Amino acid sequence: MEITLEQGLAAAVRYIQDHAVEGTKLYFDEIPESFFVPSVYFQIPYTSGRKVTLRSYAVKTTLNCWFMERYDWDAEAKAADMRDMLLLDNCCIPVYEENGTKAGYAVRVAEPETRKIDEGIVQLSFSFEVYFYPGQSHEKMQRLYTAWNNIKRAVAQTGG
Repeated sequence: MEITLEQGLAAAVRYIQDHAVEGTKLYFDEIPESFFVPSVYFQIPYTSGRKVTLRSYAVKTTLNCWFMERYDWDAEAKAADMRDMLLLDNCCIPVYEENGTKAGYAVRVAEPETRKIDEGIVQLSFSFEVYFYPGQSHEKMQRLYTAWNNIKRAVAQTGG
């Protein structure tokens, strides 16, 4: 079982979407001037890489999500609830197939953290790793831009 960058990102976004309060608006890349609350803003993820073995390496993807509410305490409560749900799920986020069914495995995320960003905005941050092997996985070295845009398009199609 090999999890691609796109599957990892999609799993993380879907987890937050599925566990957010009904009616929560999702924003990607930029926040509109007249944004809606409650909402979750997904910043463009960032990555770092490291060598794992002689023939493999890992790309760590970090996702920062801003929980935006009218009041600080409401934003803190929503971000903390999501953090706690991740912890209670053993930091495992289920992966889904393209048809929407569960794949039967999960991506493990690092311990999630929260911090206040601004008035009514609290950030939830976590990361996950995807492993690559030279020779067989050059196509798996997906471009973050392509994977991220595919996720945004999929969420837009589901009405998120």
